[in-house]
Amino acid sequence: MAFTKKYKGLGDVILAYDLQYQKMSFKITVKKAAPRKFAKDLEFDMKEIPFDASEATLREVIIFPILKETWKPFSNYLTLWGHKAIEADDILSGIPDYVIAKRSHHGNIVFEKPFAAVVEAKMDDFTGGWAQCALEMLAIQKLNNDPELTVFGMVTNGETWQFAKLHNKDFTEFSEIFILRNLNELFSVLTTIFDFYKNYFSKQD
Repeated sequence: MAFTKKYKGLGDVILAYDLQYQKMSFKITVKKAAPRKFAKDLEFDMKEIPFDASEATLREVIIFPILKETWKPFSNYLTLWGHKAIEADDILSGIPDYVIAKRSHHGNIVFEKPFAAVVEAKMDDFTGGWAQCALEMLAIQKLNNDPELTVFGMVTNGETWQFAKLHNKDFTEFSEIFILRNLNELFSVLTTIFDFYKNYFSKQD
């Protein structure tokens, strides 16, 4: 079940939830090169696998592997969930493509509150993708009920990756568009986000 399709674009969500919108540059704080073997495997997959066959193939072969490879060094602190339902209220509920959550001290079978959302831009629809992602970010914010929490959101079609963050009522869209061909730069952005949450949890402990 997807989040509501009542809102067609990011602007609709900004207006409906009385958010303040701004655009700014993403500051990469952690430089991270993609592991050589992973980069070679991904290059092979991009060349040989017919991605037009299905959106599921895109998720399984490009989007999830990139998220997983970046997440590995942080797996003691964070978990990466696929298609896990979240519900904050009647509208802010659904099943995100992927969410990043704190790792539970009970083990990785327990779903803690999520902190970031990843949405696939189906049929390259980034407009609709950002409407859905913004709603997921709002749901995550409401579930946590923490005014200090920054919620990150990502929308991607596998080749192109876009990022934003939500803090209180401030929605910031990052101006850069990151692409798969610059894999090390993309890894650096994702690593910066994972590292942000690792440091956030360290301050809480």
